[in-house]
Amino acid sequence: MANFTGKARMAIAVNGSIPAPTLTFNQGDTAIIRVHNKMKMETSVHWHGLLLPNEEDGVPYLNTAPILPGQTHTFTFPLIQSGTYWYHSHTGVQEQAGLYGSIVIKRPEEPPMKEYVLLLSDWTDENPHQVLRYLKRGAEWYSIRKGALQSYGEAIAAGYFKDKVNQEWKRMTPMDVADVYYDKFLVNGKEKDIYKDVQPGEKVKLRIINGASSSYFTTQFAGGPMQVVAADGINVMPVVVDKLELATAETYDVIVQIPAGGAYEFRATSWDVTGFSSVFLGDGPEVKAPTVPRLDYFAMMREMNQMMGSMDMSGGGMNMGNMKDMKNMQMGGDNHQDMGQPKKQPDAGTTGNQHDMGNMQGMQNNSAHGEMPGMFMPLGGEGILLTYDMLRSINPSTLDSTRKVREVKLTLTGNMLRYVWSFDNKTLSEADDILIRRGENVRFVMTNTTMMRHPMHLHGHFFRFVNAQGQYSPMKHTFDIKPMETVTIEFYANEEKDWFFHCHNLYHMMTGMARVVSYEGDPKNEFGKTGYKELKKEDKQLYSWFDLVPHTQGIWGNYTLSGNKYALEMEARASYKGDFEVENHVLRYIGNQQYLAAFIGFDYRNNKNLEELGEDGVRETNTKDNRRVFDAGFYYLLPMLVRSEWRIDHTGKLRLQLERRDLPLSNNFFADLRVNSDKEYEIGFRYMFSRFLSLSTNYDSDYGWGAGLTLHY
Repeated sequence: MANFTGKARMAIAVNGSIPAPTLTFNQGDTAIIRVHNKMKMETSVHWHGLLLPNEEDGVPYLNTAPILPGQTHTFTFPLIQSGTYWYHSHTGVQEQAGLYGSIVIKRPEEPPMKEYVLLLSDWTDENPHQVLRYLKRGAEWYSIRKGALQSYGEAIAAGYFKDKVNQEWKRMTPMDVADVYYDKFLVNGKEKDIYKDVQPGEKVKLRIINGASSSYFTTQFAGGPMQVVAADGINVMPVVVDKLELATAETYDVIVQIPAGGAYEFRATSWDVTGFSSVFLGDGPEVKAPTVPRLDYFAMMREMNQMMGSMDMSGGGMNMGNMKDMKNMQMGGDNHQDMGQPKKQPDAGTTGNQHDMGNMQGMQNNSAHGEMPGMFMPLGGEGILLTYDMLRSINPSTLDSTRKVREVKLTLTGNMLRYVWSFDNKTLSEADDILIRRGENVRFVMTNTTMMRHPMHLHGHFFRFVNAQGQYSPMKHTFDIKPMETVTIEFYANEEKDWFFHCHNLYHMMTGMARVVSYEGDPKNEFGKTGYKELKKEDKQLYSWFDLVPHTQGIWGNYTLSGNKYALEMEARASYKGDFEVENHVLRYIGNQQYLAAFIGFDYRNNKNLEELGEDGVRETNTKDNRRVFDAGFYYLLPMLVRSEWRIDHTGKLRLQLERRDLPLSNNFFADLRVNSDKEYEIGFRYMFSRFLSLSTNYDSDYGWGAGLTLHY
């Protein structure tokens, strides 16, 4: 049981701690790590960013066997690189439950310097499985907690009513940057910590790791600017910034200088600005880092509407007809360098190497960490935020232009309404492997057509992230791609077998945004021979939820069992007078955006107290109150998020229904509307007190006014 907020929940600890212990090694050593699984469920450990033999990578059912309950698994691999890395579970949502830790690999000749590892993370008091189920449901409580619902009442008050209508006309959900509401943000397992063993004027290296499951962080230091000296474990040309944003799973090394006169805050603020964690460096009164202003969701919504004005939403993504493509640097150049040699100790300038700053011409007289004269001088204004274009490799990173080039184009796609994430509108379970060959240069060109940012990670390789530095583009293993952005990465295919490539937002990966990168011609392991069937089960899981409404007129309820393509929906009512009705539908979603769904079902109604008898005094059949019919039809999502139903039953009777649920009137207050060609109509209002409970009232054409509680699960 773990308690970070005053509320305890079951979690996963390693050697009794969350996060797991920091593993410290020397470059050139052989790591031998024994993982003892004392849990009653299987687990795994992936060594994020490390170049190692395929079978040691730690992705269960892909290249490493899962660690079963009671088992001990021994990982053995040479440490051919140095820098700041981390490790985490790759089984289900165990990473969110606490199974993550840091890795530090020192160069043998690395000069002494005081340093701290700062492992950032996000914490929820909910069971992570329930978080994922709630995301699949698409309900509103996380947005309410964050103040990000963007209701019509708030839009009118802020002068954004037309923007709100425009957003829903395009069938878009409210603008947001983060999917999950987190209860705490932690650094090394604490919301706040202090390190007093530093002296004024001392320079300190901070090894910063974003080990969150689905959060980005903006970091700032109250004592002055930060000098970025390494990204994803590899040294870069030093660059001085005031703010550093870390995408999920990225690592950066920075050097800060401690001023006199207090304890200076290093603050990591979550990207949705709902919280932060802090480490204070020094002894004395606390000096706070700047506060990141709250997000203006309506301004973001207007900007996104304007951006989408020139785009075509057809086809499951956005066809960026009028957007300028990002300039992609070409492979080649005067300097040819083979990137990443996993079978031998890498030379200077390769991906596996922590670049030796002392070897750089013109830098010999500076410290071994490449500090620039005057770099700690305060900067005015809003300060400098690190961008990828500012990252410059110390050595040329261009690939040998004489090799064959394989270009792989990928489109990042997603469906926020049903929470399905994918590449090229195919989840991992639906997609073929990405095939490459050993000895060729591989170029991935990726375009993000979704409204979310995605932290992408390639296992087993470093790649050159093509940026404004051209031949000196930095080497990375993880990168952020923004909405509507096109990014190019390049790497030398010098590995073997199969490796994972995925979004490192845990919930995006679990719902399909992943692929297997496969070396053609290499033999398959025991998992590959079955097509990695177990690995691909993750995004095929079924999720269920229901609402139960004890009502003054009776008990209403609805239930949904949902997968990526199919769903079962049930709606039932039972009045206290003995009337009963239930509709059951099995749906098959069609198309990339899944606005269309075909269904078959059964409609049963026995409302004796509501129906009117025929002229002969006998109950009429197939009326809205006395019905036992099979039906078929389709749902289609109209603009303004109105769900239309078009159906015909086995007697030939047609019905059209229009429904809008969860219409946000204020931050906690919603309306539900429904009308159909059976001359039934309903209007309801609901105030959410918590994720599980709402107070509701409604007017129904059959039952009149009523009130009750809505229980959500």
